[in-house]
Formats: sequence, C-alpha cells, structure tokens
Amino acid sequence: MLKLSLIIPAYNEESRIDKTLQNYHYHLQKYLPRMFEIIVVLNGCKDKSLSIVKAFAKKHKEVRYIDIPEAIGKGGAVLHGFQMARGSIIGFLDADDAFDLTAVQAMINSLLQGEIDCFIASKWKGVPFSAVNEPFLRKLLSRGWNILVKTLLGIHVQDTQAGAKFLRRDVFNAIGHDFICRGFDFDIELLLRVKKKGFTIKEQYVPNKHIPGSTFSLKHIPRMFKDLLRLWWIQRSL
Repeated sequence: MLKLSLIIPAYNEESRIDKTLQNYHYHLQKYLPRMFEIIVVLNGCKDKSLSIVKAFAKKHKEVRYIDIPEAIGKGGAVLHGFQMARGSIIGFLDADDAFDLTAVQAMINSLLQGEIDCFIASKWKGVPFSAVNEPFLRKLLSRGWNILVKTLLGIHVQDTQAGAKFLRRDVFNAIGHDFICRGFDFDIELLLRVKKKGFTIKEQYVPNKHIPGSTFSLKHIPRMFKDLLRLWWIQRSL
C-alpha cells in the first residue's frame, strides 16, 4: 500500500493547477519517493483544467485524475477522491497551493507514526484576528461560522474550513461514507464523524498565504447553514 494519497479538488483551475501540481509533486517526491499518489478530481470544469492535468499525469506516474462532467460540490469531489485513494494516509489540499508544505509534511509524518488520527493545517490556531492573511469580510464570516459550529456541534477547533486535512485510512473506513454535506460544509461533517467515533483531531498552525480566486461565494452560505442544522439534528446517529 502507498503511504500517502493526496486529493486535489479542482473547479476551473486552469490558471494555477499546473504550478500547484509541480509544487506538490516536487515536495512529495523528495519526502516520500515512490510512496505517494496525487489524485486530481476535476469537478465540473469548463475550462482547460482537464487538458493541463492530463498532460501533467502523462509525465508523472504518481498522478491520477478523474473528470466529473457535472459539478458535485467540493465535498463531493473530495469524498470521491478519498474512495479512489490507495494510501495508508489520505487527505486533501486545495488547488491554490496556500500552505507551507514542509509543515504539512511534518503533520503527515505524525499520522504515519500513529501519533494522531486526523489533523488540520490551520490558519487560525493561536493567531489573532488581525494577523490572519485574508480579506476582512471573509475573516468575519469565518469567525461567525466557527462560533456556530462550536455551539451546535461541539467541534472545538479554530479552523474547520481549512483546505488541508489528513487522516489515517482506518479512520476514514470507520466513520462511514454516506455523507450528507457535499459542498463547502463537507469539512464540518468529516470532523464531526471523526469526533463521534472517538478519534483524535489535532489542529496545528501552518504558515500560509492568501491566494485570490477562491470558488467560495456568499451564495453558498444558506445551504451551509441548512446542512449545519441538519447535522445538529442527526448528530447522535452518526
């Protein structure tokens, strides 16, 4: 079995997916030579993302991809990639290449050594509001959402929406795969399922940079709030 499966959900990422793949592949090739795979889940892309990823995968045998013609949400794309994964550690990084990969690799090593069950590379852990490198409105919405998640679901982490999460395969197998949330709220359900099964979640600050071009928009908020209430209502059965 491979040691690591890295999932990259991609929605119209032609402007940056090649550079991101180069960086992720370069770091993983140094860290886990021949022991990793990268799975790009092209989620309803209407641009040139598919041809770019296809050309990259042709040159690098560690890279696989699947093209989903109609968008199924970020969470749906990640879940699809998780189910394809062959590594003993599985996780995802957003296509914006925002996190310091050396720090991410240190966290992956903790998973490989069995020290923790799931980890979050956080922008907010131990960092004051003013120091987080994001637009003010996005930070304000993030903190409001975080308060709701803590209050309703008891998930006491600072950055539930971090675009960098990894867990052991046995943890993923234990939490069930019949997810309700398939959009940006997928992260909440993933963490809730991990918590409900008694696994440990470690959140650690990882240096990162704000990359413009996020596919998140205000129109997603009503659906996320609705699904959060559904999770609150059914959480005992998870």
